[in-house]
Amino acid sequence: MLHVFRHEIRLIFREPRFWIPFIIPPVILAASQGIAVSRYGGQIMEGMEGYMMLLLGCIMAPMGAPLAADSFAGERERGSLELLQLSPVAPAKIFWGKLLAVIPFPVAFSLLVQIAYWFAHPAVSTTEAVASIFGAISAVLITSAFSLVLSLRVKTVRAAAHLSLFVVVPLLLLVQLGHDVFLQGLLIPVVVLALSVLLCAFVAFVSSRKFVSL
Repeated sequence: MLHVFRHEIRLIFREPRFWIPFIIPPVILAASQGIAVSRYGGQIMEGMEGYMMLLLGCIMAPMGAPLAADSFAGERERGSLELLQLSPVAPAKIFWGKLLAVIPFPVAFSLLVQIAYWFAHPAVSTTEAVASIFGAISAVLITSAFSLVLSLRVKTVRAAAHLSLFVVVPLLLLVQLGHDVFLQGLLIPVVVLALSVLLCAFVAFVSSRKFVSL
């Protein structure tokens, strides 16, 4: 499993195209916020810092979809999935090695951009910041689980990546409609994070059995 994990990490670092989705969203969001402040003044953002931090973290979550899409659909598209399953490494270890190589990147980038935003906007309270971080991690786990299922079922990387992005719309709607309640305390973020971990673990378990039986 560690061998597969290291192999996947090396592939990700060798492919600059995987890094592009993680860079573009925070740049666009920061630029749009800067334009709004310069045009309408700093008052327009008063009280919205926590929401912007949560939105930034959740926007980063689906950016890991291309990584998950390439993990299994990419192997199928290149015709190497069958060869991979015939290797001496157990299929379950291959699956978990690939999964563990995908999740850290959207989690790390979400945390980095949120922490940078927090330092740049001291008006964000500690409660809001922690709740926002928990929300971003939850979003990463949910989108990664969704992308993982698609990657195992579709035949091409393009199809898996495009279908994975459909999770963005309900995710952003939830942030838009429920950020006030979500950022008021830590109870709801903790519950959401726990449910996301359970969901991701369940989907990973079911998907690993699917991969073994392919």
